[in-house]
Amino acid sequence: METAISTLSVLPSNRDQIKSFSRQLKDEIMGGSLDPLKTLVHLKFIEKMLADILKDEELDELFIRELALYGNEKVVEIAGAKLSLMEAGTRYDYEASGDPKWFDLKKESTEASERLKEREKFLQTIPYDAGVVDPDTGVFITRPPKTSKTKVKCVL
Repeated sequence: METAISTLSVLPSNRDQIKSFSRQLKDEIMGGSLDPLKTLVHLKFIEKMLADILKDEELDELFIRELALYGNEKVVEIAGAKLSLMEAGTRYDYEASGDPKWFDLKKESTEASERLKEREKFLQTIPYDAGVVDPDTGVFITRPPKTSKTKVKCVL
């Protein structure tokens, strides 16, 4: 009977194996041995599975407990990977500080951000083949260049 760990154990488990596997998979896709779109979907499923596993809080707690078994060691090395505890996602609740200067700066920042977004929307409306003259400064303004990258969207 196949188990999750038996499937996991056939996957690359160090940097060199990852590099080799990635290169081999790319070569097989580029060489026509694999259907590119089916492979993309398969990879997206794997990506989603890994993301779900790695953000599981119960597993996070288990990983922390297991690392604690190594005692006072700051860094533990397993299969070429270095493991250590870290604080992640630290956030400060500045509103709770009651600092009036912070509130003033936050308000100014929010207002400036809104004005900037409005200006960016305006700049996006300037025709590509024309420009406009800013009535306040007399500067000739053109539409900002737009860049993007075409990708295949895969919704699971």
